[in-house]
Amino acid sequence: MTSKELYSKGARVWIPHPSLVWQGGEVVEDYTKGNLKVKTDSGEVSTLSITSNENLPPLRNPDILIGENNLTSLSYLHEPAVLYNLQFRFCTQNNIYTYCGIVLVAINPYTDLPIYNSETILEYRGKSMGELDPHIFAVAEEAYTKMEREQRDQSIIVSGESGAGKTVSAKYAMRYFATVGGSATETHIEKKILASSPIMEAIGNAKTTRNDNSSRFGKFIKLHFNKNNNIIGASMRTYLLEKSRVVFQAPEERNYHILYQLCAARNMYPSLLLENAKSYKYLCQEASIPGVDDLKCFQDTLTALQILGFSELNITNVFKVFASILHLGNIEIVESSGHGETDSSFIQENDPHLVTFTELLQLDAAKLRKSLCFRWINSMKECVEKPLTVIEAKGARDALSKHIYAILFYWIVEGINKSLESSSDAKHKFIGVLDIYGFETFDINSFEQFCINYANEKLQQQFNQHVFKLEQEEYLKEEIEWIFIDFYDNQPCIDLIETKLGILDLLDEECRMPKGTDITWAGKLYEKCNKWQHFEKPRFGSQHAFVIKHFADRVEYEVVGFLDKNRDTVMIDQVWALEHSGNELIRKLFSEDYARHLSVTMATPTIGPTLRKRKTVGSQFRDSLNALMATLNETTPHYIRCIKPNDNKLAFDYDAHRAVQQLRACGVLETIRLSAQGFPSSS
Repeated sequence: MTSKELYSKGARVWIPHPSLVWQGGEVVEDYTKGNLKVKTDSGEVSTLSITSNENLPPLRNPDILIGENNLTSLSYLHEPAVLYNLQFRFCTQNNIYTYCGIVLVAINPYTDLPIYNSETILEYRGKSMGELDPHIFAVAEEAYTKMEREQRDQSIIVSGESGAGKTVSAKYAMRYFATVGGSATETHIEKKILASSPIMEAIGNAKTTRNDNSSRFGKFIKLHFNKNNNIIGASMRTYLLEKSRVVFQAPEERNYHILYQLCAARNMYPSLLLENAKSYKYLCQEASIPGVDDLKCFQDTLTALQILGFSELNITNVFKVFASILHLGNIEIVESSGHGETDSSFIQENDPHLVTFTELLQLDAAKLRKSLCFRWINSMKECVEKPLTVIEAKGARDALSKHIYAILFYWIVEGINKSLESSSDAKHKFIGVLDIYGFETFDINSFEQFCINYANEKLQQQFNQHVFKLEQEEYLKEEIEWIFIDFYDNQPCIDLIETKLGILDLLDEECRMPKGTDITWAGKLYEKCNKWQHFEKPRFGSQHAFVIKHFADRVEYEVVGFLDKNRDTVMIDQVWALEHSGNELIRKLFSEDYARHLSVTMATPTIGPTLRKRKTVGSQFRDSLNALMATLNETTPHYIRCIKPNDNKLAFDYDAHRAVQQLRACGVLETIRLSAQGFPSSS
């Protein structure tokens, strides 16, 4: 049909709107070249200036298609059609799931729904995609069936910003596999897999302004299946724990759940000498979450640790170590005026939190106290003891707190993996479930956001390669009539970050410089990276920042703190004090053998003098990301895009502006654009 026929009087169209994003309208006069008169649903009449057919407003779908459960079934595929269909399904029908070809779009309802019970799992078992309403169980069933039929590893990639529901989606997928992959001979493994969730949420999740249960680490869980397609084991790999949260949280945010749980359970463990959460500097921002009982959550965590086979001694030691971090943060460090030193720090011998910290971890109090206020400097001729200023000592104390928390986190993950590992040495098929940070941009963005957004660039590239590049090439190979369609390729942005003389390389180089600083590094970025299309020096505001034009958004990063976070060092004096602990767990965690083991398997902090021999956090993260991508590329992937419908955590409330931001950022609208040009949906 011609444009004149399509845009005749009575045709229904979409018009851009400042608050609704798009508003419905109706053509009130037949289209004549150059002008189109439209009346909006709110009653306003306006004449649109049309310079070319590309400027004509998008056409609305017929009413019979409103609420379609697969976006690719719509007659007109474009942004307003997607937004309206998702909004109608979500707000009017209370359907949180919608297909977009091979992608499942999941909108967080911010309320519990009765659609995840055992009966629902059985309904989806054996059904093909599309037979029943869209559901995460349908995606899980598709992955399980493909593994059965094709004998090929599968992966479910769950993405979305904080608060969009990624962790819950991953948890329901695992519940599905634990149910359909269960067997009479492996009665405990399913329980153990499900028990890993409350533990990981306790030690790795926290309340943020965007999400009351935000995962502050990424994880890739492999569920292993035998030749009969029964679950026989599992393994978990974690990525980029947010260690800075241990010592600092933004207003209205919390530290990790486990620390509040322990304070709530203090009467069960009086030897920890804990008080209420508000008594601790590391927990002083926000004490509670509405509707969450920290004591009940502690009981769930404790039960899960027992199910996974942690001994009572190890459980007690774990709680001692977590509690000791709270006491460490409360140790008073003051100027040593009157104690024989100037411009140096001092801790009272009888500081109650110092006493409790050293008793819990069975440490030499004098050595620990000294290690917090002094450091050894190696010179050409001798070792010199240098007093730390109060600011330096507090920074060293906080670095130690982060180090203790992180190393215990990794040890617990290892314990979970040992409990879940298969007893068989044979190679098994697996289904992997990836739950990792979504794209982040805040008022102030630092090293953590840089790494998170780098990971999302890699994941978006994986999505592009699977959905766009590989499929298009397959049609040409099979000589199916096909026209190549342009899509956004983010390889140049990834190159900016990870190639030689890219951002990570220059950061590592500056970390090796004895006098390297965040500011000198920024200068080198401006000099070396200005040739990259995706790099900018801020035009206004901070001159100690840089901008990356990511696939999702333009993000400005403050350079202050990048070098320290990339080095992630802890003072060797403090490590020596902990190495000689009378507590078996602490002694093991700080032994040289365990440090070597973790440096191979995890991104762990560096001990001062060995900096040149260790990889930085950024380079370790790059290597682990590349290994993850290699694993995903060997699987058949399935995609779940989680959408956060509003910022106020309101049930079934839909903010079109927030939704469209996320749909653009996660590639759903790009998928729709290609579908509109003839790109078929896969099954």
